[in-house]
Formats: sequence, structure tokens, C-alpha cells
Amino acid sequence: MVPIHPELVSTKAASTDDTLAVVSFGVSLPEASATIPIRQLGPAPVAEVWRSPLPVTRGHCGGISFRSNSEVLVGTISGEGPETDVTTRHLYRQIVEAARRAGYPHLLRVWNHVGGINEDERALERYKRFSAGRHDALTHLGYAREQFPAACAVGMKSPGLIVYFIASRAAGEQVENPRQVAAYDYPPAYGPKSPSFSRATIVRWDGEPMIFLSGTSSVVGHKTCHAGDVEGQLDETLRNIERIVCESAARAGCRATLDNLGFVKTYIRRASDYDVVAARVTAALPRAQHLFLESDICRPDLLIEIEGVARP
Repeated sequence: MVPIHPELVSTKAASTDDTLAVVSFGVSLPEASATIPIRQLGPAPVAEVWRSPLPVTRGHCGGISFRSNSEVLVGTISGEGPETDVTTRHLYRQIVEAARRAGYPHLLRVWNHVGGINEDERALERYKRFSAGRHDALTHLGYAREQFPAACAVGMKSPGLIVYFIASRAAGEQVENPRQVAAYDYPPAYGPKSPSFSRATIVRWDGEPMIFLSGTSSVVGHKTCHAGDVEGQLDETLRNIERIVCESAARAGCRATLDNLGFVKTYIRRASDYDVVAARVTAALPRAQHLFLESDICRPDLLIEIEGVARP
């Protein structure tokens, strides 16, 4: 039995007894585990909800609020300070230490929302400071680079950092995209410490695989492709997604295509690109639930980023 699955539901009916997390975007909900101050694009507001077929318990540990079942824990934490690398390092240490104490030592997926992600902070882009803090925390806590979880980091208008994450009793397997340099091997031009995430993480529960797809953009090798061209970037992003889904499924001993993506979030830098991006993404991924969000991306020349969950 897969102990967790995501869905998008109306913000009017987001929380039930089987809820591990409710994440709202731009709309404050009393039952939300986290409210991310970025704008939804498109139809009526929906919440990102992670459901559990197993009994759910709630808890707190330091600054982390979490819900868990017998297999997974979903937690949220936020913080703000004048030095993004210091704040990030502090939050990540809390995340890993709390998950380990609770008996869920394996980070599967992490979402990072960084205030002013492309702005300079003490002569260095804030995303690069975030990456340095995350790298320092994970390596200090014993993570080898091949153990970095699937992740994304996108911007928000409010200051600080909001993180939510899934940790598991079962270890995941990290997967890289042959079309791309592993993020942890990026050259120094991308920051003093390379981004510490894998392109995807597979986890198997009773033989049933689930693929957590990291935020994916128009990057080939380590370089941005099609700068300024949102449709060109979308084509390249979809090629990357198809490759990593196929690679992940093969690693799990099965086959998968884009049709296996059931839950997809697309971050769009320019709201004016929404119509063309939404039409093409929904056509390319017709079986998925879709959420479109206005957000800055980790590189100033990237216009879109797509992430999701696949079930081969």
C-alpha cells in the first residue's frame, strides 16, 4: 500500500481526517499546514493536499509542525533572518534532526520557497546563499551527495524561507537525468556550494513505486537553453521530464511515460505567459491534476519550472 498521495481540492474542503498536509497558495486557510504567499494562476483556488490511507497523528518538534502515519511524515517550518545561508542551515538541521528523532530518517522530497530568490544579498544572489546553507546542513548531518532528496526552490514576494517536506521510514533511491549535469556537480559559476538535490527520488512501498520529480527546467548539461523564449523553454523542460520519468521507472524495474504523471505543479515567472504555458502543459500531460503558480525561478533566465509525482 502506498502510504501517501497528493491531490488538488477546493480550498473550501481541504482538510479531513486522512490529511497529512494542506498547502495553500495565496489564500490563507485555518487548516493549512503551510500558506505560501505566491499567486495561483487560472481557475478557482485549490489547495495541495497529501492524503493517507493509514491513521494520521499530529505533532510538533521545535519549530516544525508535522503529521505522520506509520510510514511517512510531512512537516513544515519557516524562518527569517538577515543571512539566508544561516537561516537555511538552521532550518535544515531542525528538519533532519526532528525527522530522525521521530523515526523517519530518509528525506524523500523538499519544497523550498525563498523570499526574493534572485535578489542580491551581500553581493551574492540569495538562491546561491540558500544553496550554501542547505549544502552545509545536509553534509554536516552525514548526507552523501548521492543521498540528496528531490527538491525545488522557487521565489516568493515575502521575506524569509518556507519549507515543507516528506520524510520516510523507507529509503528512497535518487535518480539523475543523463541530459543534465547532476546539480551537485555544477561548476562554481552557480554558487560557492552546488545545489544539493537529485533530479528525482523513487521510493517503493510493498513493491509499489512512486516517483517524486524535482523542479525541472530548460537546462541541458548545466546551461540554460532558450533564454527569453518561454515556448522553447517549455519544450526543453518537457523533454527533461520525459527522460527523468523514464529513467526513474527503469530503475524501479518498470516502464512509464508522461501519462504516469498524476500531479503536476508549474511555476511561471511572467503571469502573461500563463495562457500559452497552461494550454501546452495540460495537453502534454493530459492525465495529471494541474496547479499553475506565479513565481520566480532559481535562475533569472529561467521562465518556467515543472515538478510532480508519477506512479508507474
